[in-house]
Amino acid sequence: MAPLHRILLVGWIAVTAATVGRGQTATESGAIPSKKTIQGWLHSGDPRLLAWGAHDALVAREASLAPDLLALASEWQPLSTQSGEDARSEKPSEEQQERRDAMAAVLDALIQMNVAVPADTLRNLAPDFGNHVAILLASMPSAESEAPSLEFFRSPARNVSGLQYVSAALLALHPPAGFAGELLAGVTVRATIVVVMPNAEPMGFGFAGDCFGVSEEPREDWPVVGQYTLSKGKSDGSSVVVGGIDPIYYKRIESTRYLGNTCGVGVYLGPEERKRLLAEMLGVSPDDISWQTQTQTTIAFQSLEQFHIDLLAFVADQQQMYRTTAEDLEARNLVGRGEVSQSLPRLELKIMDARGQGAEPIPKDESLPARVEWSSSPF
Repeated sequence: MAPLHRILLVGWIAVTAATVGRGQTATESGAIPSKKTIQGWLHSGDPRLLAWGAHDALVAREASLAPDLLALASEWQPLSTQSGEDARSEKPSEEQQERRDAMAAVLDALIQMNVAVPADTLRNLAPDFGNHVAILLASMPSAESEAPSLEFFRSPARNVSGLQYVSAALLALHPPAGFAGELLAGVTVRATIVVVMPNAEPMGFGFAGDCFGVSEEPREDWPVVGQYTLSKGKSDGSSVVVGGIDPIYYKRIESTRYLGNTCGVGVYLGPEERKRLLAEMLGVSPDDISWQTQTQTTIAFQSLEQFHIDLLAFVADQQQMYRTTAEDLEARNLVGRGEVSQSLPRLELKIMDARGQGAEPIPKDESLPARVEWSSSPF
């Protein structure tokens, strides 16, 4: 680059940055930058200026800037392609965080301005902006949302479980071929088998979990833009993402930083959520489905042979209930003929040996039927 051009470019950036500082106060007082100025910020390549451009495009409700916003969204590349432990422990660099903050402003503008976003763009955005993508996906016509919804349902991106749930809820409203069978087969039923001495009192076990979130401090010189949380319960200011048996809601909150996917709101596609969506497709109450996603039985141990007989009888009873649900789906053409057996939930057995000290360990039963597993770890 020639020296003169470099000097002019640096000067333009400095003047533009100073304008942003003034623009924040001007916007608050009602003055909106010109379309040309906003467009310049959107294409500046500077994350902070881009965020201000998206913010002011939304404030101005400048629909003619929608193509610029869509172009920016389409250029997004996921911050990480890693998976597993490496992905969970990875922390984005400061530059990546600023890029992500700027894109959050772009997506906020697209959502609030009701701009349709193509499916390919949503695919690229999903790993980093699950909640935003869920809202944009739900605004698409069902014929257009089916293909990406199936992808998000089948291969959920890490840390965006809410998007998988929204996708499944959308598909349950207009079930495509094969979806119901996949939904049922994806259920994991956890069964605790309490083994006691004859005439012992029944025992009970509970399940619990914790979730910890991280708050971010606001920062100066960046616009306050909308961030999105998903929830299963309606609250003040929330809107419906997708209806059905269990409506899912979103709420817009404002921050100068991207807040990610809020922890602890319970929006994920767990076994119970799958069961309730199945009930919706069957047109029945979830209570009409006889099996439970977490269950427990007690077996009084008299001999190893007798224990295995009782265990297999318990498994047979459970699987017969699953089969009934699969056959009901088949009768409604939601599961293909001959696919009932492959559609049964996975039954995970956890043996809780409460016979006391000195009892011989119970070996794994090698005769368990398909889709039944002997768990060696606690639930």
